[in-house]
Amino acid sequence: MGTFFERLQKFGRLYENNAPGYLRTHPLTTERIADMDNRIQMRPYRQVADSLEFLLVRAKLRAQQGTARDAMVDFEAQVNEHKSPSEAASRYGLAQAYLRDKRFAAAEVQLAELRRLKVASPMIDLLAADMRSRQNDVAGATRILREAIGRYPDNRAIAYAWVDVLLTGQRTNEAMTFILADGQSHTTDFRMRGLQAKAYALQGKRLRQHWAQGEAYALQGLLQPAIEQLQLAQKSPDGDFYERSQVDARLRELKQRKVEEMREMRRPN
Repeated sequence: MGTFFERLQKFGRLYENNAPGYLRTHPLTTERIADMDNRIQMRPYRQVADSLEFLLVRAKLRAQQGTARDAMVDFEAQVNEHKSPSEAASRYGLAQAYLRDKRFAAAEVQLAELRRLKVASPMIDLLAADMRSRQNDVAGATRILREAIGRYPDNRAIAYAWVDVLLTGQRTNEAMTFILADGQSHTTDFRMRGLQAKAYALQGKRLRQHWAQGEAYALQGLLQPAIEQLQLAQKSPDGDFYERSQVDARLRELKQRKVEEMREMRRPN
């Protein structure tokens, strides 16, 4: 904080009388900066322990770096030599490294160790489901994620994986029911809209597929791809009068936003 205000003080000196108003009305004197530093020094030190989720995310990222062999060697050393402050994170990273190398049996052993440690996390459930999916056990992955969605109803990664496994298992209607209910409380989730487009594609509903994909792009601020998807929706042979009217209205809205965006970009600074 002190360093930040020293920079502001230097800025004010550089521009002298043309300095911003907040620097003229509240001059950043040396005494004020020193007072801030003194207050900081008087604050008690507080060490915040790393959360389990942080340690698991870090382990997952490390497992994806370099070669799979290097990751395995690194995490095997952590587990065998107790080099990590979290055995659970080390075993989770080792399981991810084994999975990356398609050593499924070894990865399952580490997952069993995580269960023995009684570690609960949506990331561990996702790992277990991923193991099942990569071994073409869609039923097993579905069972794991069905339980996980009950334990962690607000976890977005679990929600995405749940929809994805339902679509993989051709349980499209069940996936669509979940997507529509989920959309009531997560109206700006572009990734779920993309999964919705995938579900409509599996149902053969072309207009709705392109419409949903267009909304996914629009939520990301990608207006041109969104417009193109809605134009494809207009050309789709299916859809009733009301759906086509909604697509037309939405397309006009996005085109107007695109015009305003281009006008703003051309406006001189």
